Amino acid sequence: MGKKCASCGSANPSKAAFCASCGQALEAKAAKKPATSAPNRTWRMPVALVVTLLALAGVYFWLFIADDLKRDADTLITQAGDASTPGAQIFFAMTEVNLRDRPSTAGSNILGKLPRGSQVTGTIQPGATPDGPWLQLSDGNGFVALTNMSESRPPVLVKSLNDQSWVADGLIDVWATTLADSNLLDRLREGTKLTLLGTTADNFIEVKLADGRYGYLADAPSILKRLGGKAISIGFNPQTCAFSGEIGAEFVKIGTELRAQWQALEAKEFASESARQKAYSAVEGKSKYMRLRRSFEGLSLTGLAQHYESQSLYFDDSPAKVMDVFRAQGFDIGRDGLFTGTELYAGIAATRGEGAAYGKTELGCGV
Repeated sequence: MGKKCASCGSANPSKAAFCASCGQALEAKAAKKPATSAPNRTWRMPVALVVTLLALAGVYFWLFIADDLKRDADTLITQAGDASTPGAQIFFAMTEVNLRDRPSTAGSNILGKLPRGSQVTGTIQPGATPDGPWLQLSDGNGFVALTNMSESRPPVLVKSLNDQSWVADGLIDVWATTLADSNLLDRLREGTKLTLLGTTADNFIEVKLADGRYGYLADAPSILKRLGGKAISIGFNPQTCAFSGEIGAEFVKIGTELRAQWQALEAKEFASESARQKAYSAVEGKSKYMRLRRSFEGLSLTGLAQHYESQSLYFDDSPAKVMDVFRAQGFDIGRDGLFTGTELYAGIAATRGEGAAYGKTELGCGV
């Protein structure tokens, strides 16, 4: 198709650059503009979606996460500040502990209590009172007595032993924790006195040593059986005040010693009769005491005594508990502690006089 001159209207060949009639330059045919392709439109939708999601994520972060991160950062800073306090240490409450406003039990106010197992950070203050050292808490919330704290978190006690005293019956190891890799805290000699606090689920006994440290004894069942010493049986006839078994044998020994003492006095030459009577009076009517640690049906037998006309057993248990155990053995005991149906005295009561040094309760029988 030819080109038409826009100036004079003359027809010209399609390849002509100028009009043959008037010489006017001919315009080239405008190239057909290609249509916009579909892919150019589709890439915009994913981009818009991503931008929207990023915007929503930003809003969520500032609304819900930023505050939590700030609080966590503040906590870490606070903890770091506590730990960086000169001499600060971490301790755990071994029992319920009083928080006080001063490092003393005298003249101080109780601000609150820490349950067993509570973790605190503080600095040790030298003991200026008989209470011993104190821990000043780094958070400024007061003071706690260091004697109630430990550097190890205490385990859960499944049974309380109510601060029962026990004298070690041989060498015994005290461990710092109940863990398999625990350090040996101390190795105690026979005769060392311990305070038993309770048993753990993994068969340890938590103890408090004389110097205030806490530790753990392995094989709790074995130790519990030995608390009162070797187990024995007690054969007793309240009608005749006769004891059998090991207890009876011990009374026989004491009786033999007393008879030998009297025989020695009778065979001895005295300067006068008054001197003889004075020597007899020094031993006549005197009681012969003997310490003996044994276990009997959960009771702790701690001693026995031969008196002038009676015999006694001593227990480190309350009269009520001793009565209950002997009643369970079939003995008829009144509320007053007396064995019924006897012509002689036979009864259970709290110890008095010299006997108080051998136990809390006396089972006595005689005239």
